[in-house]
Amino acid sequence: MLSRTIVIGDLHGCYDEALELLEKVGATSQDRILFVGDLVDRGPKPRECVELAMRHEAIQGNHEEKHLQQRHRADDRLTPDHLETRRALEPEHFDYMARLPFYLRLPEYNAAVVHAGVMPGKRLEDQDPYHLLHAQCIRPPESKSHWPSKAPSTHRFWTHHWTGPERIIFGHTVFDQPLVTPHAVGIDTGCVYGRSLTAVVLPSWELVSVPARRAYRGGKNVARFPIHGEVSVFS
Repeated sequence: MLSRTIVIGDLHGCYDEALELLEKVGATSQDRILFVGDLVDRGPKPRECVELAMRHEAIQGNHEEKHLQQRHRADDRLTPDHLETRRALEPEHFDYMARLPFYLRLPEYNAAVVHAGVMPGKRLEDQDPYHLLHAQCIRPPESKSHWPSKAPSTHRFWTHHWTGPERIIFGHTVFDQPLVTPHAVGIDTGCVYGRSLTAVVLPSWELVSVPARRAYRGGKNVARFPIHGEVSVFS
C-alpha cells in the first residue's frame, strides 16, 4: 500500500475513539498521521491523547494555547476542566505542546493543516496565530472573529472568503457533519459531545468517521451553514 497522510480532528481526550479510527482507516507505519490540535480537555484521556500525538505529528490548538498561557497559574485559578487536564500531564507534555507548530503544509496535496482557520489574502507564514487558533466568522479586512452563534449578520464563516492557493484542513468548529468546500475541509465532528471522530485520508480525500462511545460533555451547539453553490456537505 502506498503511504498516505491521515489528518484527524479534535480529540479532546477521546483516546479510545482515536485508536478505533486509526484501526478503521487501516493505518500502518508507512502512513503519516496528523492531529489538528485540541488534544486535551473535556474528554477522559488527555494524557493518552498527547502521548499518541507525540508518536506522530500535531499542530497546536486553542486548548493547548490556553494551557501554555496558564502553565504557571495556581491550581485554584483554573477551571475544573483545565485543572483535571493539568493533573493528568507531566512537564514533558507541556514542553511538547509548546513546540507544536501553528500549521503544517502538505505541498504534495496542495493542502495545509491549521487548527481553526485563516484570513484571506495572506500566506500561511503571514497569518496571525489568533486566526490560526480561533478564526470562525469574519468580515475581512477586520481582524475580529466571532462564534457562529454570536456572529453579526455581516460576517460569514472564513471558508466563504478563502480561495487558496492551499486547501485548508481544519478543526475547532464543531459541525454536524464534515464541511467540504473546494478550498477547505472541516473535520471536527464533536466526538467529545457524543457525535463522532473524523479523519480525512490523503491523497483520496476520503472522509472516515467512528461514533463516540458516549457523550463526555454536553451543551455544545454544532455549526450548520446554508448550502451555497460553492459548498457541499458530505456525510
